[in-house]
Amino acid sequence: MKSGRLVKKGQIIFFEGDHVKGLHCICYGKVKLYKTMDNGDMQILRISKEADLIGYRGLLGDGKYIATAETIEDSMICFIPKHTILEMLTSNLSFSLQLMSKFASDLSEVEEKSIRFVQKSSKERLAEALFILEKNFGTTVDGYIQVNLTRQEIGAFAGLATETIIRTLKAWEEEGILELRKKLIHIKDKAQLMAISHGQD
Repeated sequence: MKSGRLVKKGQIIFFEGDHVKGLHCICYGKVKLYKTMDNGDMQILRISKEADLIGYRGLLGDGKYIATAETIEDSMICFIPKHTILEMLTSNLSFSLQLMSKFASDLSEVEEKSIRFVQKSSKERLAEALFILEKNFGTTVDGYIQVNLTRQEIGAFAGLATETIIRTLKAWEEEGILELRKKLIHIKDKAQLMAISHGQD
């Protein structure tokens, strides 16, 4: 039996280290999944959106959530209890394969992002992060990336200090590469930003 509930912006769905009680699906809204580092900083592993599954990796691992899930906008979250999921895994081969494929795809995405970011400068990492966000969430009619992230959250996603994000975004706005409107970001010069992401600035 599944159930759904409205989770307001900024509320926690589950905490890193908690025992997995079931599977969560985002009916609508956006959720950031993050780990808290030893120094207290937040590292955003993934930002999930409508129709994404979250919290499933603990079902297949040691039974604990590997990250904290927090809404970044009002979201409707569907919950399926663990025992129901386990029954489906044992009785429905198609569902099992789909879940395993999703697990492998998300793990590969996180690992590739981490590897690429380690090898890049701060400007290259931010440029690539903006392209990832645009690819994952699309844009509004007037070209703004459809996700409202604070500068701190963008920094946690790209692995950069908030001050670096603020300074770099402002510089790129002055250069005409971006257009900023509060939290929203519009990539105006994709060719130039792509060049920066490849270390050609």
